[in-house]
Amino acid sequence: MTLVPVATVKLNNRQQQILQLISAEQFVSVELLTQHFQVTAQTVRRDITQLCDLGLARRHHGGAGQLPSAENLSFGNRRVINAEAKQLIAQRIAADIPDNASLALGIGTTIEAVAKALLDKKGLKIITNNLNVASIFFQSSDAQVQVSGGKLRPLDQDLVGDQVVSFFNSYFTDYAIVSVGALDQQRGLMDFDMDNVAITQSILNNSGKKLLAVDDSKWNKKSFACVATFDNIDKFYTDQLPAADICLSLDSKKVQIIVCDQEKPK
Repeated sequence: MTLVPVATVKLNNRQQQILQLISAEQFVSVELLTQHFQVTAQTVRRDITQLCDLGLARRHHGGAGQLPSAENLSFGNRRVINAEAKQLIAQRIAADIPDNASLALGIGTTIEAVAKALLDKKGLKIITNNLNVASIFFQSSDAQVQVSGGKLRPLDQDLVGDQVVSFFNSYFTDYAIVSVGALDQQRGLMDFDMDNVAITQSILNNSGKKLLAVDDSKWNKKSFACVATFDNIDKFYTDQLPAADICLSLDSKKVQIIVCDQEKPK
């Protein structure tokens, strides 16, 4: 099987929703999807084929399911998932960042989207271990960017290890902007990899305002590693309002929820 370069493909709304159903249910059948979307089985099979060719899902007899683990997705594949939501979140965060601010930008495709949205800002001072973020700011001669050392992680296109943690511990920034692989109502911010956990913790521990950028699909994904509880976050940027009990819980922890929809930030 030949994988299609994900950078050249944009998923349609139905394909995005199929991925969300697979994430929630672990497996979805062709029959269920035809009924859910009111389309033909041929259309559903074509969608499944494209998702599997992109490495975003695994084909099974009669349907499609999750890959063995979400952390095995390449950076390019993760960039495709919920791309529109990530862009909306990024635009809203950028609207809240003033010129001349200092920022610590962490790991992940959502943070890459934030970096792109920040290009019009003036006088930013940025520290990061995310190589995609650093390359984005090649387009901005105005930004001052410091990149950590560390061990290269090619699939994720970032740097990890003790050297990265020490790097973030040596600064204190106005804003931390982080994303994680999963969210849990009780445990808070979760991830699949202990390198990610240590780095995100060091970013949060050495910043003033702590901003979380995570789309709605990350709720209740199974992950073993706890990054931080929600009371370590000031603002939570997401694409859909969480369930009422989650909103109450976050409000009690003084977390401001900012829903990033199609409307332009004021």
